[in-house]
Amino acid sequence: MELFSNDYVTISLDESIPCLEWIGKKFISSEAFRESEEKSLSFYRDYVTKYPNLQWYVDARKVGAISHNDTEWVAKSILPHFAMLGLKKEAFVVPESAFGKVAINDYKSESGDTIKIEVFDSELKAKTWLREV
Repeated sequence: MELFSNDYVTISLDESIPCLEWIGKKFISSEAFRESEEKSLSFYRDYVTKYPNLQWYVDARKVGAISHNDTEWVAKSILPHFAMLGLKKEAFVVPESAFGKVAINDYKSESGDTIKIEVFDSELKAKTWLREV
């Protein structure tokens, strides 16, 4: 179920997992990225009561590089709120580029151990992992 869409990202709810989906469409500016993260948090807050095991799926294959400042901002300003609301897992599908993987590894190290974050090469693998309790 689509919750939000603009030129850069679509945010939706996959009730079969259940997970919030953040799907990037193209390179995203810092401002648009941060706005989308805040919207994701707001939607998570809205739906976690109905879906207590709600997880987070991120498809960043088309987004390109996210700056260190933005990944650090998410890790310090957004993820703690997700964790307080009960998020346990976040699954990423990332570009094959080494830079994309480095950015996600940087993000993982900044976010600590509260939320388990894994990187996958396909939506199927990511969502299979999210379904596991």
